[in-house]
Parts: sequence; C-alpha cells; structure tokens
Amino acid sequence: MNLTLNNHMKLVLKNGVELLCDHQDQIIKEWADILEYMKIHHKKSVHAFEFAFSFFSQFLKMNEQNIDHLISDIRTEWFQQFHRPPEPNLLIFILSLLENAVHKVIKLNTTRSFHLHPSVQFLFSKICEEMLASTKHDKFHIDSLCEQMVQSEQLDIEWIARVEHVENGYRLKKITGLSMEFQVIASSWFQITEEILQKAGRKKGKSDVFPIPWKNETLLFCINNHDGASFVPFLTYAMHVLQIEEENYQIHWKDGVILFNEWIMRSKNLDEAIKNIAYGYAHYLPFERCAIFRYSNTEEKGQGLFGYHFNDEEIRSIKEDIDNFPSLYKSLARLNPANEALKNFQPLYFSHASEEFPYRYVQTFQLESVVVAPIYVPADGKLIGAAFLDRGPGKFFDVDSNTFAALLKFGQGAGELLSKFTEPEH
Repeated sequence: MNLTLNNHMKLVLKNGVELLCDHQDQIIKEWADILEYMKIHHKKSVHAFEFAFSFFSQFLKMNEQNIDHLISDIRTEWFQQFHRPPEPNLLIFILSLLENAVHKVIKLNTTRSFHLHPSVQFLFSKICEEMLASTKHDKFHIDSLCEQMVQSEQLDIEWIARVEHVENGYRLKKITGLSMEFQVIASSWFQITEEILQKAGRKKGKSDVFPIPWKNETLLFCINNHDGASFVPFLTYAMHVLQIEEENYQIHWKDGVILFNEWIMRSKNLDEAIKNIAYGYAHYLPFERCAIFRYSNTEEKGQGLFGYHFNDEEIRSIKEDIDNFPSLYKSLARLNPANEALKNFQPLYFSHASEEFPYRYVQTFQLESVVVAPIYVPADGKLIGAAFLDRGPGKFFDVDSNTFAALLKFGQGAGELLSKFTEPEH
C-alpha cells in the first residue's frame, strides 16, 4: 500500500477523532464540568466555551469522523454565531481546555497511553491552525468569497453551491445566494446536481451551471448569462488564488516549528537543551532576545536558567515570586483551579512591560513589549517554565496570530524535551 505523507497525516487526525469518539461520554462530562465551573464563576470566556462544548458534543454524538467536516463546520458556525473572527488568546484558551480534558480522560482509561496523545495534540493544533487562519484571512475564506461573488454587479451569479465529497458519494454543504435552506445527499454527481437544481431552481434558457473543484469539494455556479462559459477561467483562477493565499499563510509558522524541533532535538544534556531552546525561540520566531525560566509550582517562583542576548549572569541570578507579576500570577492561578480540567497553557503578550513587571527588571533589561510563552507538557498537564521574549531593548511590537500559533507548538516541543532531562517535582 502506497501511503503518502498527506494520507498518513489524515490518518493521524482520524485517529485523534476516533479517540474522542471512543471516550466521548467521559470527555463530554469533563467538558460539562468545566462549563459549569465557568458559569458559576462568571468567566468572560464562558460563551465561547459554551459554543465549543455544544459543537464538539454534537459532533461526537453523531460519531462523525470526517476531520474536514469538523474543521470547516466549526469555523463556519463560529462566524455565524459571533459574526467576527476568534481572538487568538481566547481561541488558544478554549482549545487548551478542551484538549487537556481529553488527555486527562485518555490517561485515566488507558495504560501506556503515551502513544495516543500525539494524535490528540495534532487534532487540536490543526483546529487551532485553521481557526487562526480565518482570523487573519477571513476575507479570503471560501464562504466570504462566494458571498462577494453572488453580490457582485460585475458577475451575474444566481447562486453558488458547495458540494463536498463524502465516503459514499456527495453532500450539499452550503448554498449561497438563496434565502431557503435544504439538505441533499446523493451517491453520484449527476444525482446530487439534479436534486440541487430541482430545489434551488434556475432560469431555463437564461442561466448555465458550471462545476469547479475546490480542495475536497466542488463548487457549483449558477450563472445568469448566455455565455456563462466565459466566466469559467476567471472563477478557476479565483479559486487558485484563494488556495495560494491559505497555503502561504500556513506554511511559514509550520516551517518555524519544524526547524525549531529539529534544532532542539540535537541537545545531549539539560544545559545544552536550555541554550538550544533559547536560541531557537529567538532565531525561528520574530524575536531578538530570549530568557528561559524554570517554574516551581510548590514555591510559586520563577528561576532564571539562561539568557540569550540578555546578560546571562543577571538572568541566572533571578529567583522571583510570581505574585510580583500581577497578570502572570493571575494566569498561573488558572493552572491550579478548583476544577483541575481548567488548566490551560497560552502565551501572554504585554505591550508595555512597565505596567506588569517590577521596575528593577524594566530598567535593568530596558523592557518595552514582552511575550511570555509557556513551556509545558500538555499530556501531563504540567507547566515546566516559560520563555520571556522581546525584540531588543526598548522595542515596542505587536504579535500576530501566526506567532501565537507557533509559540504554542514551540512551548510544547521545548517542554517535552526538558521533561526528559529533569526529574519530576515533588
């Protein structure tokens, strides 16, 4: 059997979905407990988590294992409910809660579960990637493009139907340009197009219908024009440009993650690993300086381990109570909630360090904007430390969703490596 890399990764995603389906009752219970806790404590993110809980619960109860359905549907339904792209911090927070609950259930129910966790990690990272892609490039999203085409005065398009290829045939996913909604599933392309045309209708003699492939779908265009074939090259080109935009968005941060992991895996001991991690954060992401800190959960302190492009001696001399960093302390407090499943790991961005960090550190290191990226092992729900990152002395900067996605994966890779060199904290 010739299994391509693409097919293999789809299999890994499918395995992740199957794990969720196999343990769905316990997973849904964990998620329900989180939601109840958030409602009682009036968490600001409760509405977003409630949406995710409802969506994933329905998905699992249907025993649907098509990852393309999952990713595209959650993105579409998010936009329909909230009418805006998800904020990167909120998205990472919600997905982290969902994922950590899954890891917990699998670990409780499976001996030697270490080989199962990567499929779950990959599944949620893929969902995060697709959702973050929509935050920056929502104007390039296929649904938005279809709406723009139907509304355009230059293109006389009556409606556009998105038909997806499912295991036993075809399914109408969405139709743009009509006020009515209907469902169509068929075993052949001819059958499904006939049923769509019968229900959607077209102006006989005045409109033409053209299919154009799009990823694992086919778009069916109904055009009000005697010479509709003249539009086909334009529509095909538009689909091609859209796919290039999406691929270009995804490829850069993925490359950074690959290069980072390749770089740190050459480490032979703990000291080398720490230095390689610090260098990797600064080299493969848009940062100039990186300081690595170990976090002690028992002492609630941060201990400096290494500074890249910082004064290393000064970084190593730091041993600071976390409660001296208000927002950081508040974030870490969420890692020890009454509901254990509320643990989550997400990067924190501080536009003005002077508002969050002790004055002596702001002055000593000339801090302006700072990112604090967690270094963690998600399968164990364990925070190991953090990377403090900036773009040099006194530099202000913003952080885009691309970088947030990469920071999440960098932290996971760094955490898993460091956990191999360190004894568990007692």
